[in-house]
Amino acid sequence: SQYWLGEANYVIRNFDVALAEFQKVIDAFPNSPKAADATLKIGYIYYEQGNWQQARETLESIRKKYPRANAVGLADKRLDRMRREGH
Repeated sequence: SQYWLGEANYVIRNFDVALAEFQKVIDAFPNSPKAADATLKIGYIYYEQGNWQQARETLESIRKKYPRANAVGLADKRLDRMRREGH
């Protein structure tokens, strides 16, 4: 349920609250399948905020921390988009 609090705030673009909620997922439940998704959403939030370096670092970390997660492919797509956009 912690993840979904973050997701609900992300959808309404309440990024500061969403970021805090997603971080709680990672801190409290590091082995949860949702930890990779929470990390992905944090990367997306940094992207939306124009914080390119943090977005890149966060998205790249998913492959290292969660190599088998579905979030890896989504992170790679966003990283490719950032490269195409010149970020």
